[in-house]
Amino acid sequence: MGVAINDRTAEFRHIVSAAKRRQATKPGSQRLLNDSQKAAANGDGRPRRSEFARKAADIGRGISATMAKLEKLAQLAKKKTLFDDRPVEINELTFIIKQDLSALNEEIRNLQALSKRLHPKPDQEGENNKNILLLLQGKLGDVSANFKDVLEIRTKNIQASRSRTEAFVSTVGQHALVAPQHSASPLYGTPNRGTPSPGADLISLNPVSSVADQQLQLQMMEEGQNTYIQQRGQAIEAIESTINELGSIFGQLAAMVSEQSEMIQRIDANTEDVVDNVEGAQKELLRYWSRVSGNRWLLAKMFGVLPLCGLTAVPIRFQNSNMADKTFKLNTGREIPALGLGTWQSEPGKVKEAVAHALKSGYRLIDCAYCYGNEDEVGQGLKEAFAAGVKREDIFVVTKVWATYNTRVELGLDKSLKSLGLDYVDLFLVHWPLLMNPEGNDDRFPKLPDGSRDIIRSHNHVDTWKQMEQLLPTGKTLAIGVSNYSKRYLEQLLPHCKVVPAVNQIENHPQLPQQEIVDLCRQKGIHIMAYSPFGSTGGPLFKAEPVLKVAEKHGVSPSTVLLSWHIPRGSTVLAKSVTPERITANKELVDLDDEDTKLLNDYADKLTSEGKVQRYVYPPFGVDFGFPDKS
Repeated sequence: MGVAINDRTAEFRHIVSAAKRRQATKPGSQRLLNDSQKAAANGDGRPRRSEFARKAADIGRGISATMAKLEKLAQLAKKKTLFDDRPVEINELTFIIKQDLSALNEEIRNLQALSKRLHPKPDQEGENNKNILLLLQGKLGDVSANFKDVLEIRTKNIQASRSRTEAFVSTVGQHALVAPQHSASPLYGTPNRGTPSPGADLISLNPVSSVADQQLQLQMMEEGQNTYIQQRGQAIEAIESTINELGSIFGQLAAMVSEQSEMIQRIDANTEDVVDNVEGAQKELLRYWSRVSGNRWLLAKMFGVLPLCGLTAVPIRFQNSNMADKTFKLNTGREIPALGLGTWQSEPGKVKEAVAHALKSGYRLIDCAYCYGNEDEVGQGLKEAFAAGVKREDIFVVTKVWATYNTRVELGLDKSLKSLGLDYVDLFLVHWPLLMNPEGNDDRFPKLPDGSRDIIRSHNHVDTWKQMEQLLPTGKTLAIGVSNYSKRYLEQLLPHCKVVPAVNQIENHPQLPQQEIVDLCRQKGIHIMAYSPFGSTGGPLFKAEPVLKVAEKHGVSPSTVLLSWHIPRGSTVLAKSVTPERITANKELVDLDDEDTKLLNDYADKLTSEGKVQRYVYPPFGVDFGFPDKS
């Protein structure tokens, strides 16, 4: 007689329900929380803009405002006139800038204390906060250095003005002491300074009638000059005092930078140990799961199924929660959804409806770009979704700087924000690592007379990334990353990064696995976002034999299989559609088992080893980006 397992799930649920009813009717018993109370206690888990990010953005705006004041002060201080020009306004601006610098320095110290309090132990988000603090300190240091230069120019101009004034007074004194040589004309006669006779003319052509009068006038001029010199001396003393205070500020900044450097060294020293421990723990968990998963009796006990003799075993199928609602953690500490709506090549006039429908049906990631030419429609869809109750802080918006703006990335971001109707985006990417002529014959696709793309080949993509890093303190984007970066380009970029990219968005599917890029990004903590998961328009991967086999097994479409393949890889995937029914269907992902994943991965590995991988998205730039299928 064989031993079998009987499904007694219904009986188990009946017992649990009876226990709950007894608990509810028992006097003085504690009632279970309802759904709304659980949600209030646990929070909705959706990304919020942190207190650190808000304060960092405020400090960035404060630094920009102080720089504007400093530019005005520089314009006034650089003027060279005979006498001091607008001294009151200059002194007021100097005092205000000093106060601003002191206040900003204090705010940075407070922000540093906040970061230490929120992240007492080393983690990715704390590391990102330290990088932002270093950027803020660098910008404040630049403002202070410029302020010092302006004060030095102001001091030199005051000294030059004083020298010119002394020379002027000396020249006037010499001419006043020399008696003028006049002609014999009666017009130049010196009249008597006594009381004029009745009817005499009171106006004389010679304003100075005696040496005594000349000396009196000279004495009055010297007294006025002495007062002026005294006032200038006081101003110079005030400026010197300001310079001393700036020196104190520089010293404090240097001490802060030194502390940050020591902290970074300590973190670096511990990082390798932490990584080793995490990898070891992962291996132990995998070993444990491999042992447990083979023990059907233990699994049956875990899920309340008791064995009975004489019955045929009933297979157990485990149902997971909706895979489309899964999120991944970025190296900034924020969560990014596993599934998003792409808007590339979407039909004009349908993008607004697609974005609004996606957000209302549960999508939480929207991917767009200035190059796509439809960000105005995306913004209209966002506005409609917000009006329907979707909250801005609950969604994750991604856009990109196009190749004609890679030397002016903030301008590119501002144009996208204006079209989207947003104050900030959650992620801003470098669309392609090259520069097209920003002054060419087209804003998006400038061309040479022969029809080829107008590319500035001397541009270094690392310079674009340095501008991207400067965006974080502004608060206009919460994270930065790259797109279409191969292993070669990442290896060129990473040694120069103050902030490691949060995301690398690449074309990714079983016919183009790009495993070397995926492995490098995983090693460096860079999240993969996959676009064109079906290959291209028309879905050429829908006919691939392994994809059809897995789709038939689960009773789903090939598109569902191709989207679901990215989740166990730890990647976010973008599904592009403007049809409401298709947008909803793309959200129904399946949990592929090990057999499914192995079948698809073996297919991808076979194409890679045979050199038959296929890239479907490759604009005609005429540039070798180092991708394995093109190099």
